[in-house]
Amino acid sequence: MPAKSRGLQNWHVLLLGALAFAAYYFVKNMGQRTLMKAVLGEPADLINAAMNSARISPRITNRTGRITSKNFKVEKLSAKKDSLAFRFFLEGEQSAATIKLWMARQPSGEWKLVKSDTLFTK
Repeated sequence: MPAKSRGLQNWHVLLLGALAFAAYYFVKNMGQRTLMKAVLGEPADLINAAMNSARISPRITNRTGRITSKNFKVEKLSAKKDSLAFRFFLEGEQSAATIKLWMARQPSGEWKLVKSDTLFTK
């Protein structure tokens, strides 16, 4: 009987490892996008596109090197949700970049990027 019990324990360990890997993969790839969508609603897709394009932009990567980490922060969200200031940080091998975006909702309901500013630090 102990052999069956041992096999069952190994199966539980494998299942637990697979669940842990699935949770890690979700948080790494989909967690940030899901969190932004829940907090910001519609402009989250525009912000996510800006963050992804900034990570591969030659203008940014020439100064920062390969991007090793990213972080984001909502600066100002109006009560009516018609304007938004958003800042995200890209940490590179050589330096860091801080990109600030200002967005406004058009009368049609579509979000539009109004202005962006990039600051590089060593």
